[in-house]
Amino acid sequence: MIEALQDADLAKIDLARQELLEEERRCWEDTYQEVDERFPSGAGGFNRVTRGDIRGSRNYDSTHVTGIERFAAAGVHITTPEHTSYIKPKFIDPELMKQREVRLWCEEAGRRLYAIRHAQHTGFITAAIEDWDQLGRYGTSLVWQEARRNGRGLFYRALHLSTCWIDTDFAGLVDTVHRKHEMTVRQLEQQFGGDALTPKMREVLEDRDSTKADRVKFEILHVVAPNTQWDADKFDHRRFPISSRYLAIDEKMYLRRKGYHTMPISASRHMTSPGEKYGRSPAIKVMPNINGVNAMKLTTLRAGHKAVDPALLFADDQGVMKLVSKPGGMNAGLVSDDGRPLVHRMPGGEAGIPYAIEMIQDERATVKGAFLEEFYSIITDPNSRMTTVEVYERMAKEGVLVRPFASRYATEKQHPMTQRDLDLALRAGQIAPMPEVVQEAGAWPQIDYENPLAAMAKAEDSGKTMRYVQGLPILAEIDPDVRYRVNVDAIAIGLARDTGVPEKYIRSDEEVARLKQGDAEAQGAAIDAELLARTGSAVKDFAQADKLARMG
Repeated sequence: MIEALQDADLAKIDLARQELLEEERRCWEDTYQEVDERFPSGAGGFNRVTRGDIRGSRNYDSTHVTGIERFAAAGVHITTPEHTSYIKPKFIDPELMKQREVRLWCEEAGRRLYAIRHAQHTGFITAAIEDWDQLGRYGTSLVWQEARRNGRGLFYRALHLSTCWIDTDFAGLVDTVHRKHEMTVRQLEQQFGGDALTPKMREVLEDRDSTKADRVKFEILHVVAPNTQWDADKFDHRRFPISSRYLAIDEKMYLRRKGYHTMPISASRHMTSPGEKYGRSPAIKVMPNINGVNAMKLTTLRAGHKAVDPALLFADDQGVMKLVSKPGGMNAGLVSDDGRPLVHRMPGGEAGIPYAIEMIQDERATVKGAFLEEFYSIITDPNSRMTTVEVYERMAKEGVLVRPFASRYATEKQHPMTQRDLDLALRAGQIAPMPEVVQEAGAWPQIDYENPLAAMAKAEDSGKTMRYVQGLPILAEIDPDVRYRVNVDAIAIGLARDTGVPEKYIRSDEEVARLKQGDAEAQGAAIDAELLARTGSAVKDFAQADKLARMG
């Protein structure tokens, strides 16, 4: 235990606020438990299921289970696609962005940020999929990003909502996260060091039973919130704008009190109404449909069971000594003298099965729509026969489906995560310092994303431009002067940037001017050479004519 970290009054405040946050979210707990019943996952969760126990045993239909998997896949694809460098820093000041060195720095910084984030050891894609999966289940999800202790890059980890509580600032954005979780003594020593452990933890660590440190767990409260004592001139935890405190709940002792320059835990909500703190998910939205389709599926299964293995009817049991219902079984004496069966099948409602299947399909369609099944089908469609214009127009229409919540994801999750990545990378020297002109201006880059979501937003303008260009030849046949209305150079630059063409593939204005000058000089030289050749030929012809005249 480190005495300098201890503050009994602050510990009471942190624990009291934790109780308040737990009480505030208690109204959501029943809903989350119902979600856990329907969506199978690992141990823990809001139902505290132990490892190895079966979850989702109430399900008779798996539409929502496959739906959330595709929802997560689609979410990752449109926001953080692994196959392309989508992070594009830029400066708001247009004068800065006119500087080629600034644009090249932005491009290189974006490339480095992408490489750092998607390195194999970071686990980013795994965290992103789990993040979107949790958004689809509960409507609120958190991701923790931190520099590794060995200095080798970053790690990303999705945190289960059952261990986290959030609070918002005056603007409704999440600025406080409380995380309550259990850790073994061995894990605590690895993260905080032996000197920071409480007396009870050290007692377990020093026990003769070497396995005890791996079995005994302590409950830890991690508080991340704005630092109310922020003072940049201090040299302790007060110098950070964001405070970070690890509290051992049982002994009310702090294991670590430090801070961050940027928020290490980013929380996003799927959809909220005014005044709501926690988000609402597609699963919560269509839970009545999920319950309904499972109830109908169970009834239909029973009806089908009765249809294929029905109960048997007969007038009385006289003469019916034994029934053999197995395939190929022989039942002697169960036919009357005139050939009528003495045993009949009991009607089981099989006539209603087609109607039940139709109702199930209707409910499934609603569930699939909530989990973006149609959108998932569109982005995985291998059909490539569309023209460029048709692709742009279709992308614009698709964007209407996902832009509301995907844009919110960019605001609440992507932006703070990327800004933290940039801050950590600059401090670690993993990205070159900003150009001198930027430093003199005191500017800081904002982040744009060249992902499918951004492409959908720009596709409408690009599609209109391409339609316009395609129609010009028809107008030119009527009036050739129409070509003077088109700024081809501006269109070339605009389409390149709208479609995410790297800056290094586009020549600068200076390079274009030099090429034009070179072309003009080459053309002038060619004209001069042709004139010289013609002049020489004329002189030769004149000399020959003069010679002939003298001879005559």
